[in-house]
Amino acid sequence: MNIKTKWVHVFTVVALSLVLSGCGNESSDSGTDFSQLSKIPVGGSILLNIPTYDGSGQVVHPDVITKDGRFIMTITPYAYSDLDLENPSIYVSGDGINFQPPEGVTNPLVFNPPNGYNDDPDIVFDPKSGNYFIYYNETPRDYDKQYLDVLQSPNLVNWTHRRLTEFRTKGSDPFIVSPAIVISNKTYFMFHVEIDTDAVRHSPNVCVRDPHKHQIRVMLSQDGINWDKHVDEGIAIDAPADFNPWHMNIVQGNGRYYMLVNGYRSGFCDGHNLYLAVSDDLTHWHFIQQPIVAAGKEFYNSKIIYRSAAVVNGDDMYVYFSFYTYDHQWLLGVKHISLNESIQ
Repeated sequence: MNIKTKWVHVFTVVALSLVLSGCGNESSDSGTDFSQLSKIPVGGSILLNIPTYDGSGQVVHPDVITKDGRFIMTITPYAYSDLDLENPSIYVSGDGINFQPPEGVTNPLVFNPPNGYNDDPDIVFDPKSGNYFIYYNETPRDYDKQYLDVLQSPNLVNWTHRRLTEFRTKGSDPFIVSPAIVISNKTYFMFHVEIDTDAVRHSPNVCVRDPHKHQIRVMLSQDGINWDKHVDEGIAIDAPADFNPWHMNIVQGNGRYYMLVNGYRSGFCDGHNLYLAVSDDLTHWHFIQQPIVAAGKEFYNSKIIYRSAAVVNGDDMYVYFSFYTYDHQWLLGVKHISLNESIQ
């Protein structure tokens, strides 16, 4: 079976499993209490106060799941864009608004490596092993290589660290941002955004027009640990031709998949908004051109809407959006949207 045939077979099996049984690992479970989140009016939003280990309360790169009646969030502090603080941390909540570290946990779960930094954590519960996985990037500051790492825990308290895959970005390997893991039909999908491998132009600290067309792509694994970086395929998405995705996430709910993707039209610093795309089979995505969260001075003084997460409860989606302000802070809010109103 060649690579293309293998991918077609995998996606066909996934689509069939969705038709027969709906999505596994829905973003909410029956014990989740949405009563406090539901008090946010549709279209409304509030700011959250996350007790970061550095005391700043500034955060970026949230991912949120629900399990056993708890909202579980991984996130990285990022006070005034300090890369050294960008280390995966874990929080839990009973209401989706007030988050604290799990009892017995001292954040961060891992510190930055020498001459490098951590970024873009994504959490998933693996029913096969009964463990929580937090995937994240480990990025040396010279950008000549990159690693995909994982933190693994059976209870959100005791974590083990493992480096999984090395990407030689100065060679032929891609530079990956924002891995988003989906487990479906015993297959692990790592969606991600691939950007250029230029050490200056792919740095978000430099406001330049990016000549490279960013691409949303996906890798497969059978165990969530071994990823073949040479088996890497694009997806079909009807986004505008001039749209550059930057960070993304994927949420399951209502028997469908929802992609949250932030991006921009020309230069990196021209402004990012957050958009939604919808899929029934993980390979064909319909892009909604009206942003679900838009940056603006009148909206929390926001300049950039960044990587975000969400949980779904019927027609209600609660979007945990991270954003960058005009006074150089990185903050987190939650917005209540109606899926029926947003998907046209």
